[in-house]
Amino acid sequence: MRPEPQPHPPAQPRPRRRGLALLLRIVVTAVALTWLLQVVDPRAALARVAAAPRWVLVVPALLLLCNSGLHALRIRVLVGGAGVRPPVHRLYAAFLKASFFGLALPSGGTEVAKVGFLRQELGRFDLPVAALFVARLLELLPWTLLLLWGLAWGLPAHDPLLGTTAMVFIAIFSGVLGVALIGVRYGSRAAARLPGRLGRFAGDVARAVGQVGEARRLVLAGLLAVPFALVNGLVVFVLTSAFGLPLGYPDVLALVPAADTVISLPVTVSGIGVREGVFVHILAPFGADEATAVAIAVLRWSGELGRASVGGLLFLLDGSRAPRP
Repeated sequence: MRPEPQPHPPAQPRPRRRGLALLLRIVVTAVALTWLLQVVDPRAALARVAAAPRWVLVVPALLLLCNSGLHALRIRVLVGGAGVRPPVHRLYAAFLKASFFGLALPSGGTEVAKVGFLRQELGRFDLPVAALFVARLLELLPWTLLLLWGLAWGLPAHDPLLGTTAMVFIAIFSGVLGVALIGVRYGSRAAARLPGRLGRFAGDVARAVGQVGEARRLVLAGLLAVPFALVNGLVVFVLTSAFGLPLGYPDVLALVPAADTVISLPVTVSGIGVREGVFVHILAPFGADEATAVAIAVLRWSGELGRASVGGLLFLLDGSRAPRP
């Protein structure tokens, strides 16, 4: 019996191009930090962090750990369409370890690490790529709904720049979902026209997307994406409440998703400078001075560090290999 051919990853971008992109992001990061240091005294921001209640240092990481658990459950639901049923706790550990490696990787590195660790759990390369792709598409639905909530809340009048950003990304997310639906329908046909290894890889992923894309699984995974999105807002609400800012949870849900569209843009290293600047902008109307806004941004990011630390500990304890998609 002939062995079944293994899927191959697509060709990687040229190192020179990656190096130029990284250099550009480093330059933009330096510019953003220079501006930030002119706006806020870092010692004042650190003083705000130190003065925060001790539980504030723990809650962001705990909530993000919950989100990783939701993400693992969503992937478990999706890969079940391919007849694969890995234990949820193994997928959960894979995501936490990917968060650890993602801290040191360029933009998108966490997703690459997830593929690598999930490949170790699922024994395939195409299925993790397909499941993560579909899961990310499903996340755009609640994100779009929250952006629409921001418009209904009055974001264009409250902050015209943020309102415009929300409208632009509603259009972008809707377009991405529309293109994805077309791609899922005609993906296998298009993949067959690609040459060599790239064609085989694209064909394997397209077939895997068809396996994870059962309607009932998409509905369940989509429903699980709703609390995933709400928890992200809850992290900020907890922090603004701890600092006594007059924002209710609905207010945070109107502001933060639009702000996150800007923060998530890969223009600086790990969002440094942009994240803090955006929080200074959105929290100023609610009485937050620059130091408090930066402290809240830093504490929110500390949740990522806490989650990554758990992943690093798991990586050391189970002795797994570094991810190699």
